[in-house]
Amino acid sequence: MKSAISIRPSKDLRTNYAQISALSRENPVAITVNGKEDTVVLCHDDYVEQQNYIMELEARLAVYAHLAQAADDLKLGRVQNMDDAFDDILSELDGLEL
Repeated sequence: MKSAISIRPSKDLRTNYAQISALSRENPVAITVNGKEDTVVLCHDDYVEQQNYIMELEARLAVYAHLAQAADDLKLGRVQNMDDAFDDILSELDGLEL
């Protein structure tokens, strides 16, 4: 997707839809109502790519948040011996009713 954006009046949706559809395959198209930008049209492939990119960024952000929390835990001494941690987890699992 390129960074330029085309601007078209809303009446073009009715009269020149094919042209707007073709434009949207190259760049987003801003649709104006009374001279003000109202809606942006993207081709489907660009929309899917954008949504996938957002989901990837959200997943990375979640990982970074966990890493930051782990770093804080280490700095503040909130650590536990691995064997003790596993024993705690196993005892909690044993207490669950299945």
